[in-house]
Amino acid sequence: MACCNKKKSILAGALLLVTIALITSSLKNTPPKAAEPLAQVDKNHVNGIGTLEAKEVITISPKHASKISAVYADEGDQVSKGERLAQMELSELAGVQTQSRSAIEKSRAQVASQKALIDDLKAKQALAEATLTRYKNLIKGGFVTQAELDGVQTSARSANAALSGAQEALKLSQHEVQRAIGSLDSVNATISDYSLRSPIDGIVISREAEAGSTIGAGTPVFKIANPKTLWVRAYINERQSGSLQVGQDALVTLRSTGEKKYPGIVRRIGVVSDRITEERVVYVTLNTPPEPLHLGEQAEVQINVTHD
Repeated sequence: MACCNKKKSILAGALLLVTIALITSSLKNTPPKAAEPLAQVDKNHVNGIGTLEAKEVITISPKHASKISAVYADEGDQVSKGERLAQMELSELAGVQTQSRSAIEKSRAQVASQKALIDDLKAKQALAEATLTRYKNLIKGGFVTQAELDGVQTSARSANAALSGAQEALKLSQHEVQRAIGSLDSVNATISDYSLRSPIDGIVISREAEAGSTIGAGTPVFKIANPKTLWVRAYINERQSGSLQVGQDALVTLRSTGEKKYPGIVRRIGVVSDRITEERVVYVTLNTPPEPLHLGEQAEVQINVTHD
């Protein structure tokens, strides 16, 4: 029995060796599999990631310290050039403005009165001159005395002096009107400084104060971005940056708009690379600004570097 089992074991081992030999021979005769081709590099485009920024961002601040009495704009609002964004309290300026207006009205009334007086004095002067001429003719014929002629001459001189005095007073009154107008203009200019207005057509990207807050001169209250100056500040690997040129076409994809692509143009290429990331900054402007606008949003940039 033991002899039979031993024979079976030897037979099984022989079969295993034969099988291994066949498999090894098969593998040796099988031709090697062709190597997979390497992925082709897109030499026509350069890609980068950056953020949406605005080149022109204006800070709105008061020129004088005061309390904010009203706020008319909020973050995200589109505003027009000259639009009032907030109003500061005028304190005593309103009273000064009223006084300046009253001074103008008073000076103008004096001018009108002086003009009426001059018209009256001109008539009296004309009469005195006519009387003097008549008396000069009469004394030749002995119809009047020298004393009478002297009296008429004195009256004529007085009429001329009164008219000259009134004309000088009119000039002073007119000067006073101009001085009062200048004072009012100065007050109005100061009052205008207490109205915070947008200098451009833009978008409010931040509001830093609320009504009732006391604000110092030069303290930022609003920041306004010019949507016409939007661009993407993108970072391009130095290995890809050699073919970049200003004026190349680009496509920008924003995270908030999914697959939508915004056409753009390379406007500026940074001179200094980041020494740590080994990337170069490229600025790409958008042909059409996205709506709504979210500055600081991540964006992907694809720049066409194809050479004709």
